[in-house]
This record gives sequence, structure tokens and C-alpha cells, in this order.
Amino acid sequence: MKRIAFAFALVGTVLAVLAQYAIINDWTLFRLFHTLGFIGYILIISAAASLSLLFIHQLSREEKMRIRNKSFE
Repeated sequence: MKRIAFAFALVGTVLAVLAQYAIINDWTLFRLFHTLGFIGYILIISAAASLSLLFIHQLSREEKMRIRNKSFE
């Protein structure tokens, strides 16, 4: 799951940079690249949210184990 999130973040970053480059250099199909850049931003945000949820889930799991072990003592 982490690999997929990192891949989405990487692809999103490439698309966003390509879109900015296309807009700055006034390419003829800049509207297409602008749309691809927007998709890239969505991929970056989705990857960040996914990694955040994985991190929160891991912390929650560790806290549950800590509480269980403490209650048995």
C-alpha cells in the first residue's frame, strides 16, 4: 500500500511539474497539460491522505496493544 501511495505521489509530482513547464513555456496544448497537472495535484493529495491514514492506523494499533498489555499486569 505504501508503494502505491509513493508511486501516485511521484506520478502526480511529475504531472504537476510538466503542467507548470507547459504553461510557462506557452506550449500549444497547454490546456491538456493543465488538466494533467490538476490530476497530478489530486494524486499527490490522495497519496498524502493515504499515507496519513496508514500512519494513524499504525499508531492506533500500537496504542491498543499497549493498553491490552497494561491491563494484564
